[in-house]
Amino acid sequence: MRAQLIAVAALLITAGPASAWTRPAHMVTAAIAFDQMEREAPELIGPLGELLDAHPDRGPFEVAIDRAEGRERVRRMFLECARWPDDIRRTAQDRPAWHASLTPQGPDAGGQPVHGAATEAFALNYRVLADPAATPAERAQALCWVLHIGGDAHQPLHAAQWFSEAFPEGDRSGGFQYVRDPLTGRVTNLHWLWDDAVHRQGDIESVNARAVELAQIYPRAQLAETVAPAAARDFPAWLSNESLPIARNVAYGPALRAGSTLSDAPRVPEAYWVQVREISARRVAVAGYRLGDLVRAALAPE
Repeated sequence: MRAQLIAVAALLITAGPASAWTRPAHMVTAAIAFDQMEREAPELIGPLGELLDAHPDRGPFEVAIDRAEGRERVRRMFLECARWPDDIRRTAQDRPAWHASLTPQGPDAGGQPVHGAATEAFALNYRVLADPAATPAERAQALCWVLHIGGDAHQPLHAAQWFSEAFPEGDRSGGFQYVRDPLTGRVTNLHWLWDDAVHRQGDIESVNARAVELAQIYPRAQLAETVAPAAARDFPAWLSNESLPIARNVAYGPALRAGSTLSDAPRVPEAYWVQVREISARRVAVAGYRLGDLVRAALAPE
């Protein structure tokens, strides 16, 4: 199993796209997933904690745990697991290409390749997570990538990037298009505008409160996307059938106003900002429910 991981990882380590949902957004997604698992399969929380205790990169997890015990200790490790692939950026463990699969869009998109290896990486890591023959350490790391890549697939700008005269080599999934943050007035890029839309605070209390809020606004029973339990084979459709159309029609849609340099970044139109917030919130809720399904299926006894 270790040889399989090393061989496939080597093939997928390439220059990657812009970053993912922010760390707080990944934590909110994981909180929704954890709460669903705790309601539907409380017997798995103990084994989940044992698995997370086997994660070889202990530092971030010990910080996240603080002095928590019992169920809260497992929950905090689970939330850290979802953000861990961002916490290791620019280290030897980083896998930049795993965070997205960008289909070219725009007037000069013809002939451009898809950039990123999210689909292959998700499939690889889910196989390891669901494999009882894999070591606990391997499964723990795979769990983090499943949570993280699965969450990223629901961010529209992890499914597309723009090619045009202004961006002949692509806009790095919105990373080279600039706007003014509607909340701070500061210049940011289009990708970060979407990343930041769900939640911006990384403390446990605010993350938990936001997760509860989104679960109330978007209860699973009212979401057509989550009527059926999620399966790992559904991942490509999350990108191509859901996130990509949103990227094409909304993120890069007619309401977008952006500059190609920091100095000409315009204000984000209010109508566009409303769409960003509403779509991002719904997508995180959907991701949370789906990831809860997948982790439960991977850890449940045969």
